[in-house]
Amino acid sequence: MSDVVGPQASLWSCFRIQMRVVGALTLREMGTRFGRDNLGYVWLFLEPMMLGGAIGALHLASGHGMPGGLNPFVFWVVGYIPFYLFRGIVNRAPVGIAGNQSLLYHRQVTVLDIMLSRHLLEFAAVGMAFMAYVVLFGAMLGDWPREPGLIVLGMLLMLGLAQGIAFLIAAGSVYTELFDRLTHLVTYLFMGLTGAFFMVFWLPSDLQAAALPSRPCIASRWCGTGSTARRCRPPTTSLMSWPGSRRCTCWAWRRCGRRAGTWSSDPR
Repeated sequence: MSDVVGPQASLWSCFRIQMRVVGALTLREMGTRFGRDNLGYVWLFLEPMMLGGAIGALHLASGHGMPGGLNPFVFWVVGYIPFYLFRGIVNRAPVGIAGNQSLLYHRQVTVLDIMLSRHLLEFAAVGMAFMAYVVLFGAMLGDWPREPGLIVLGMLLMLGLAQGIAFLIAAGSVYTELFDRLTHLVTYLFMGLTGAFFMVFWLPSDLQAAALPSRPCIASRWCGTGSTARRCRPPTTSLMSWPGSRRCTCWAWRRCGRRAGTWSSDPR
């Protein structure tokens, strides 16, 4: 056996290969979830727009005002769409690996690529819906976002949080179906704690101190703060990493990778 080592690919070449893999997996996921018939890919962003608009319209029709003079329709839509991103990523996590395990026979495809492609697709869909509503609010109500960068940051924070939780759920689902049974229930119960449907300044002082360090509350309220004139900015110290959850995520992801590796007997 020769000891000659072939040329090593550069880091940039490896990155380009992985981006092509993630892009191909994203296109495959789009075709699997939405198909090519009737509206097809339009459902990609039409679904979150319809759900967010329905919730906002129901609260607007109730005739109840909002503290601080907020527009009820704008408030509920802006609050629900980031939560839809969180719910969509987390609820689909239990079947993320099991439903795509045949792809692991390809050498270039990894578990991380599969999960990233699903999460980026969800983020793109919700992001387009959010952008459409921002333009709609500005054109019809004259309510243009005060800080668009804060909205983008809030959506990215929600994506990062949902992705970390989805990694844990996907890893656990390899071993037991319990995660698949409980995930949908827990996400609905968790809805009231995400900060999607309340402003922090509505709460008493002691509850404000408890809500501000909450990661989903930070992400939801940054989206809301960027869309309105009301300033309710969480402290930047709350954005510090969460060492315990990060260690748990890394441990679970390594275990998931070892277990997923047993599904592929072909090293190619």
